[in-house]
Amino acid sequence: MLGCKNAEVASKQTKEMNSYEILYMAEYGGAGEDETRIIETQDDFARYWAEVTHQPALSAAKFDSNQKMIITKSFPSRNSGGNEYKINSIKQTGNTIQVRYTIIPPKDMATMAITNPLMILLVDKVEKPQIEFILE
Repeated sequence: MLGCKNAEVASKQTKEMNSYEILYMAEYGGAGEDETRIIETQDDFARYWAEVTHQPALSAAKFDSNQKMIITKSFPSRNSGGNEYKINSIKQTGNTIQVRYTIIPPKDMATMAITNPLMILLVDKVEKPQIEFILE
């Protein structure tokens, strides 16, 4: 009985993050390898934004760094284009944020080029965050 009660308490601590925003999702801009970053200040995000999107730093989305943070995810290089990355859910348990996603391959012909997918998310701020991306 005690084991069941502990499992019940732990499951109540997990919450769905409904207030996330996808700021950028593209087949290009990523590092070409599996890499996750946490950006906690507007200045750091503006510099990163300019670096990966080749757009002016001033065009980066504004956010309240006391309430929100940025998560960036570079995926490994792929040998073709046309893949769609879809977020299924984002859940927080303690300081761990799990991003569950799927990759939907193209239905028709696709660009035959090396792509470096990148996803940039704006989420609620978590102290000492641990980020997990889980492919479903």
